[in-house]
Amino acid sequence: MLRYVLKRLLISLPTLFIISLAVFGLSKCAPGDPVENVFGEDPTNYTNPLARAETYRRHAVELGIDKPVFYGRLSTAAFPDTLWKIFPLDRRERLTKLTAQNGNWSAVHAYENALHQALIAIENLPDSLQQKVWIRLGLVELYAQDKLDKLESVLQPTIAACQTLPPTFSTFTATIQALAEKTSAACLEKKPSKLIIPAIHWYGFNNQYHHWLTGFVTGDLGLTKKKLPIWKELKPALYASMAINLIAIFFAYLISIPLGVEMARRKGGLLDRWVQRALVFLHAMPLFWVGGLLVILFCSPIIGKPLIENPYLDILDAWDMEKEPFLDWFSNKLPKFVLPILVLTLYSLTIVTLQMRGGMIETLGQDYIRTARAKGVSEEDIHWTHAFRNALFPVITIFSSMFPALFTGSLVLETLFNFPGMGQKAQSAFLDQDLGVLSIILMAAAIMTILGNLIADLLYGLADPRVRLSSRR
Repeated sequence: MLRYVLKRLLISLPTLFIISLAVFGLSKCAPGDPVENVFGEDPTNYTNPLARAETYRRHAVELGIDKPVFYGRLSTAAFPDTLWKIFPLDRRERLTKLTAQNGNWSAVHAYENALHQALIAIENLPDSLQQKVWIRLGLVELYAQDKLDKLESVLQPTIAACQTLPPTFSTFTATIQALAEKTSAACLEKKPSKLIIPAIHWYGFNNQYHHWLTGFVTGDLGLTKKKLPIWKELKPALYASMAINLIAIFFAYLISIPLGVEMARRKGGLLDRWVQRALVFLHAMPLFWVGGLLVILFCSPIIGKPLIENPYLDILDAWDMEKEPFLDWFSNKLPKFVLPILVLTLYSLTIVTLQMRGGMIETLGQDYIRTARAKGVSEEDIHWTHAFRNALFPVITIFSSMFPALFTGSLVLETLFNFPGMGQKAQSAFLDQDLGVLSIILMAAAIMTILGNLIADLLYGLADPRVRLSSRR
């Protein structure tokens, strides 16, 4: 069995790798700037691009995006292998667009350096100088321009304003003149042939994807949009969802298996017919409707004496890891968990019971069951010794699909009872565009799905020894 488990885990690795690529790629393709999503952006920084770039770089280091995106990159000879070092991202995108128009990175880079020198030089001009405001606005507009054929026209007002400066500012005028020369060179010195020559850049393991993947394995999941560690944000919701789902699955199987066997034994009888009708009716009802009905039945003084004082949790009821252990919190809030667990149990109960009944009926129709009856084996032994194990296969298959719910939770149920679980956490992350939290939830859900299938395969072997988990000579 150990050999089989290791083999299945090795087979799962390529699947997890592909899923991780998809999740990581989607997070990179999502709109918006990752730094601005977490730290926000000071509008005044747009008037000082250099200060903005420095602040952005510090935040990028905190988020771990100050590295190449992947192990390597397929590009053209027109672009350098150090493009990932340019921040902010809109500046990198602008330089990429300019290079894509002339194929001459050296000329574009020289123009960018000259523009930076001009931005630094203008800060040394006295604020009393009237032309300073107009020159700064002109340089900021030039800094945001990504059309190569418009660079010179955008720079012309700045050059005209510099010509009105007193001779004492000749050094600054020379800086602007150098910028004009580099701008003209970027517009004229084109190398389109480099745009069609492929180039492969290799960055090694020090890249964003590798650090993101190893961080997922080690628990260093990064920061949320609230600037908190992702694991610290998800842990209370994860524990809460796992607790109520585990209890619900336990009670569902505890009731469903003997009930399904008994229904199969009494196929067509009064118990079988009425329990089937009740289960089908219950399964057809929406989850929120069943939950709302139970609230009315158990918590409303209009219908009867309330057994549960308040089934809803508020923000103060969420588990605080720093104040009390999880088991203490769960036991203190247990009355508020009764209805969510009951709803989940009823929802799982319907599916498992019907599958158990169907599996038993199918198994009882097999030839070996008829042979056992012909030999005089008692009905009790036929049902629980000969037929029961084979009938477990559909029920085990259902368990593999229920297992991921331990992590993902139920958004409908958690919204109904205001339960602080993973469903609500995923919804809030989606509404807040918290890509870090969403990517971790997606990856964890994929792992739980694969793990659920693995556990189901192992249970198949335990239920029926004829299922071979490993080949034998």
